[in-house]
Amino acid sequence: MTSPRLAVPWATIALVFACLAVAFLGVFDPGSTERLAYLPARPSLAAALTCLFVHANLVHLLGNMVFLAAVGPRVESAAGHWGLLAIFLGGGAAGVLAHQGIMASLGANTPLVGASGAIAGIAGYAAIRYMHRRVPLAPRVTVTVGAVTLAWVVLQAVGAFVAIGGFPVTAFWSHLAGFFFGLVASLVMRAPEQARLQFGYETLDRMGDRGPGAVLRAAEAHLAEHPDDPRALRELAEALHSMGETAHEAQIRARLVEAVPEAERAAALADLARAQGLRFLSPIRRMRLASELSDPILRRSLYESVLAEPEGESQRPFALLNLVEMGADEAGAHVRELREQFEFHPASDAARAKGLLR
Repeated sequence: MTSPRLAVPWATIALVFACLAVAFLGVFDPGSTERLAYLPARPSLAAALTCLFVHANLVHLLGNMVFLAAVGPRVESAAGHWGLLAIFLGGGAAGVLAHQGIMASLGANTPLVGASGAIAGIAGYAAIRYMHRRVPLAPRVTVTVGAVTLAWVVLQAVGAFVAIGGFPVTAFWSHLAGFFFGLVASLVMRAPEQARLQFGYETLDRMGDRGPGAVLRAAEAHLAEHPDDPRALRELAEALHSMGETAHEAQIRARLVEAVPEAERAAALADLARAQGLRFLSPIRRMRLASELSDPILRRSLYESVLAEPEGESQRPFALLNLVEMGADEAGAHVRELREQFEFHPASDAARAKGLLR
């Protein structure tokens, strides 16, 4: 999987709908634009919020909505519904504060309208989260999202200084403030780590077409930065299996057991057992994992692996007890061992209490 799973982007849809609804309100009530705008001479928290959803004209509205519809779902898939809303509102608030400060310094009262600052916050997050993603610039020419964003920031900075020079028409400083908020939000939400993880996955996908050796090198490089990443561990184990490196494969599959989510642990344990690598888990860990499994065959394998190793001596009576409870083929022999060698052990006491040992 090379990109985040895209669920329905409800937050993006809601924001676009809100902006369009306010635009329709302006058709029937032209004075609503002025009422909902933010006026530096009369600052209010309500206006700081409502100004994000009202736009100066159709071009202004469509420009913002097209960008929001294009980028919002990607950011929402990475940051979540509430994360996107937080970035949108935080970027908008940062833009309002910047506009208030600039207008105060100029002695002006230019109204602030539009979602540009809020959307710039989303752009700031996206610039970090998708910094390695390449986008087309011209036929056969692609550039990274990071490069495009840098060019945009430069243009906004130039526009900001021109605006201060006497043409405060576009709220460039609001855009920059919103963008800066998005950058900060990306750090708080660990977007750089997600970006590196995603880049590593894309590299693994490319190496998959070149054979197990290429996958092995890519997976090891990825694991050097993300040592517990389940996908990279799985890819590495499969590459080692293809190359006949069974001992190393077993070690990696043991690491995978500890890295995968609980819902995937049984499958990882089954793969580890097939690779004859249960010995790479401590006997105590095997006993604990067995108690969490519902698969009787896999549970039995774990208990029997404890019996097969001298290192499992301290856990041997408990493994015997569990095998007896499961009705293993050798239950009779296990009962005799409990009686003869572990007569006063707590496991034997438990077996007697359950009527398994007399």
